[in-house]
Amino acid sequence: MTGVGIALVLLSALLHATWNFLNKGSDDRWAFFLGQGIGTFVLYAPAFLWYWPTIHIDRLGWVWIAASAVTHAGYAVFLLKSYDAGDLSVAYPLSRTAPMLVAVWDMFTVRGQLTGGGVVGTLLAGAGALILQLPALRSRGSRAVLGDRVTRYALTTALFITLYTIIDKQGVGHVHPFIYLYLTAIGELAIIAWMLRRDGVRRTVREFRANTRPVLVTAAVGPFSYLLILWVLTTTPASYVVGLRQTSIVFGVLLGRIFLGEGETAYRLTGAGVIAAGSVLIALAG
Repeated sequence: MTGVGIALVLLSALLHATWNFLNKGSDDRWAFFLGQGIGTFVLYAPAFLWYWPTIHIDRLGWVWIAASAVTHAGYAVFLLKSYDAGDLSVAYPLSRTAPMLVAVWDMFTVRGQLTGGGVVGTLLAGAGALILQLPALRSRGSRAVLGDRVTRYALTTALFITLYTIIDKQGVGHVHPFIYLYLTAIGELAIIAWMLRRDGVRRTVREFRANTRPVLVTAAVGPFSYLLILWVLTTTPASYVVGLRQTSIVFGVLLGRIFLGEGETAYRLTGAGVIAAGSVLIALAG
């Protein structure tokens, strides 16, 4: 990866951890997410309208956009379920174990672009997230831990991250990254709004009144953090991008400990450190 690519992914990681922290600390996470989507639609509409007249999207581009919207919505649903079920510093890192799955995909599809060090770093970044569960694994066993709702929901989230990363790697080859992101966000917003139905309006208005500034901040930085990823995906294998972005776990663990008072910091920071080491390896070897 180039120096610019590394910088963009690291900035994306920080922004991503920040908006997840704000969502976790909200009164109604589902309404917060819907309000965030509405805010994104409004805030980025002028830029979309500026670009739109110059953009042509072929049939395959629309297919990728639709597939991305569905998988992003699935990601949102299970991420929010995991936050309802457990701590940010557990749910967030487990949901970021996608590098292992994306690396397997890249090994079979873009093998010529990968290096041994880059693949090892990607796998290390994903495996580090599992260290976070060591205390629970020792005290309760793997079957009980895997049976926890927070574990199941977070790992399902990781699967959706894998799917939309693979899809988006293809999609930005057909559609301008910003236009692709905006249309995908509209599709994701429509799915979440449909899930909440009429009750969503009342809940979203209430959440927006209670947390106006956090909702607007996430509406601005959430899409921008992923737009940075889409730009880097146009020139870099997906496993490297996803692996390096796992540095967001370090930020997530620290935010959970400092601001939410979550425990077991030693194990969680150790796991975050392993992830950071893998990310450095990706930067150096990938």
